[in-house]
Amino acid sequence: MNGLESVYGREYGNKGMAAAGSLGAAGAGAESLAGENASAAIPNMPDKKFKAGGVTATVWKGVSPKGAVYFNVQISRSYKDKDNNWKTASSFKESDLPKAMVLLQKAYEYVIGQQSNAILS
Repeated sequence: MNGLESVYGREYGNKGMAAAGSLGAAGAGAESLAGENASAAIPNMPDKKFKAGGVTATVWKGVSPKGAVYFNVQISRSYKDKDNNWKTASSFKESDLPKAMVLLQKAYEYVIGQQSNAILS
């Protein structure tokens, strides 16, 4: 895949996710499952991930309280600190910018495809 990797996540119910550096409708939704808080019962999982080197674009699917489906895209960079621990950042080196641009384009194409599929079904 020319250094680009697509990673699938799983979707759980009507979970809304918002993150710094995200595109799309903002806000987080919650749903109740038999009187319990859904976030305690079901982990948040991304709808899709795209990776190129240490840069990742994560697509989150959410449903508004009115039932409208929306997507948020979070972009991040992974790196090791001076103690060799993995960290993530929302800032990018100059060399990461082309990767970020490609990943955002792929995420956009994925979201548009998902919206088109929803309209057709």
